Formats: sequence, structure tokens, C-alpha cells
Amino acid sequence: MNLFPSVFQSVFKRRDVNILFAFAFLPLLVSSLAGIGAQINTDVTSSWLSFIVSALELQFQMVLPALIMGFIVSSVFRDEIGSGILFLYKDIKKSSILHAKLLSLFAVYVIYFLGTVLIASLTYVVTIAPRYGFHWLPAHQAAYSLLYILTMIGLNLILLSLVAAVSIKRTTIMAVLTGVLFNLFAQIAPLLNGFRYTFPQTYASKLAGQFPFGLALAISLGLILLYFGLAYRSARKNFEKIEY
Repeated sequence: MNLFPSVFQSVFKRRDVNILFAFAFLPLLVSSLAGIGAQINTDVTSSWLSFIVSALELQFQMVLPALIMGFIVSSVFRDEIGSGILFLYKDIKKSSILHAKLLSLFAVYVIYFLGTVLIASLTYVVTIAPRYGFHWLPAHQAAYSLLYILTMIGLNLILLSLVAAVSIKRTTIMAVLTGVLFNLFAQIAPLLNGFRYTFPQTYASKLAGQFPFGLALAISLGLILLYFGLAYRSARKNFEKIEY
């Protein structure tokens, strides 16, 4: 039995999902900042890819999208566990239920990500390109910009899995707080000498160019897979222990 279509439909209809999608319009704010200061002009307006990176970075730094994602994940797991809705799935393997829920959450994030890229692209073409010229890629380190986007996607998938693992056993507040703290630590870690090497986006930002690109890519992917694997394993272990 394929649970994904029905579970995804249930997740997609939640009110918090619409709030999350509203943050896809943040590139409009990036556009308004583009005229403030020479440094911002250089970073944001140099190319289409740079503008996309700036928009995604702004989303990540705002924390609010992480907060909303935490509430969405918690409602998918904790609320249904607490209300007894999962009893309706008692004849289905728990791993199948967990996978359907996680894949639905990942699908919502992918839609949110693609919506952000689309709106950022339209914003760049309409408001930035006529003033500064259209360029697909930055003049330097375009590969690291792509790597940065990849690490942003990875960090958000890790966040979703981590919050899922916590929400299965703990309260909504604890789950959401865990997601927010993870987001904040992921922002601060690249600034700390002792922790900068432990987060994947560091190799595409603070440490860009200090390692061969192939090595930076391998380390970033390795860290993403490690953290995602740990979060998924914890979520699956907790979900298997649920008593209907």
C-alpha cells in the first residue's frame, strides 16, 4: 500500500505549510537590500546564482522558517500520536508510515525551495538585471556557490529529520526548540574555530578556496550524510517504540 499520496495531501493542506510558503517571497526583500551599500551590491547583484544564494541565506538566517518547519513536523508526528490517529494505521508497518511522513515533509520543503528559486529568479530578471546587467554565474568560485546551495538543502533536510526524531518522544515545544537551536548553531558554528569544520556549509563559505573543490564537496556531503543518517536512525528507533 502506497501511503505517500494520502499522507502528502494531509501534510500539504496544513495551515502552517501556507505560512512556510509565504517565506518563499523573501527574495523580494533581498532585492530591496540590493541598493544599500557597495558590498551588498557586489555580493547580491553580481549574478543570478549569487542572488539565489543570498535569498537562501537570508531565509536560513531569519530562523522563522525553521520555526515554522518545526511546527509542521511536530503536527505530523506529535499531534497524531497524541490524538491516537495513528491507530488507524495499526495494520501497516511502522517503517512504511515513517517513510511516508518523512517523504511528505521533504516534498513540502522541495516545493518551498523551488518556489524560492523561482521567485528569486523572477525578481533578479525584473529588478536587478536591468540595473546591473544579467549574468548567470559569479566571476569567481561559482562551484562553491552551488555547493553552498547544496549544503543549505542538506541542513534543512537534517533539521526536518531531527525535529521528527524529537517530536515522536517529546512535546511540541521541545521539538520546535530543538529545530531552532540546530538552526542557530549551524549559523554560529562556521564562526567558531573549534566547530567550523563540523558543519558542511563552512566549506562553501568561510573555508571556500582553502581546500580543493573535490575535497570540500566530499567533506560537505559526508557531513550531511552523517548527520542525516543519525537523525533518521533516531527517528526510526523512536517511531518503532510507539504503542498505538
